[in-house]
Amino acid sequence: MNKLIVILLSLIAAPVFAHHSFLSIYDQDSLEVIEGVVTEVWFENPHSRVYVEATDASGTKTVWESETYPRNILVRRGWNHNDLKEGDAVILTGRQARNGSNRVQMLTITRPSDGWEGVGFDSDSID
Repeated sequence: MNKLIVILLSLIAAPVFAHHSFLSIYDQDSLEVIEGVVTEVWFENPHSRVYVEATDASGTKTVWESETYPRNILVRRGWNHNDLKEGDAVILTGRQARNGSNRVQMLTITRPSDGWEGVGFDSDSID
């Protein structure tokens, strides 16, 4: 009986791993192109993020959150942890969040000053 209790408790206490589908968060048919300045970079797992402040024609500033692959995948794709820095002027392309928030799934990010380009999610990748 004690073994059964230990086994049951072990199963209940086992970690649960869940991963959201990007289709549930981002609209694959909605493409945003954001020109602005990097305000923050999270080069980490499980998803890296780059925050970009854009200014519209009326002068209103909006910070966009872009989500991309984890650090280890970005490194394999040629990214370095210091490729993007706060203050870099960039052009970010991504799929907008379904809820209309200022959040995108990054497809590409380019720094026009030197032509550096980082590839986020493949344009045909939806999850």
